[in-house]
Amino acid sequence: MSIYAVADQAGVIINRIILDNPNDWSAPEGCVLVKENGSTFDIGGKFVDGTYSPPASSGTRPDASIGSISDRQFFQQLAAQGIITQAEALAAVKTGTIPATLQAIVNALPPDQQFPAQMLLSGATVFERKHPLTSAVGSAYGWSSVQVDQFFISAGAL
Repeated sequence: MSIYAVADQAGVIINRIILDNPNDWSAPEGCVLVKENGSTFDIGGKFVDGTYSPPASSGTRPDASIGSISDRQFFQQLAAQGIITQAEALAAVKTGTIPATLQAIVNALPPDQQFPAQMLLSGATVFERKHPLTSAVGSAYGWSSVQVDQFFISAGAL
């Protein structure tokens, strides 16, 4: 097994994964897979022209300058990271259909929080970084606060 980093189109590290055989996995569209070879690549760092640069900040508090992203940016970034399919992203933007992976998160919420979460995910045209559901989704994926920030930064660049 080896550890790999997944970098988006700008070279920003958006995920780290462990693979037995990298040929059995395909990076999401526009992303590249980079073997770490003894170095640890942090989420938010950059890998450009064969050179890794660590992220500017490794704090755990959400960056106050990260505000909101559109629904299109939100679902497109989920698809870019391979969390949902491109078809699910299009369906979510076109009709408000909640992708199965996000519906599972909603279903795990307390009953009194499920309908508001479904309304937000189905009807929102903007997703706020500071909204409690943002933290819940990030936690469900095992993301740190820095990883959630990076998701918003990457989505905001789309």
